Amino acid sequence: ELVWQSRVGGTFSASPIAVNGRIYLFDEDGKTTVIEAGREFKPLAENTLDNGFMASPAVGGNALYVRTRTDVYRIEEAQ
Repeated sequence: ELVWQSRVGGTFSASPIAVNGRIYLFDEDGKTTVIEAGREFKPLAENTLDNGFMASPAVGGNALYVRTRTDVYRIEEAQ
């Protein structure tokens, strides 16, 4: 059963990742799209980092690690 389908836009090399009820999509232009991992398509946020994403992200503990063409970032919620 197909629950939902939506075109997000962008060119993607990185695989999406699901963490804590959210799905993160990283495109080659550096845009991150966050959607709710639910039964309806619900965008939650969009952010941009310079230099685009060419690699899939990784999760370690409460942190999300992403790599652009030039840098590696550790992202987590403020405590």
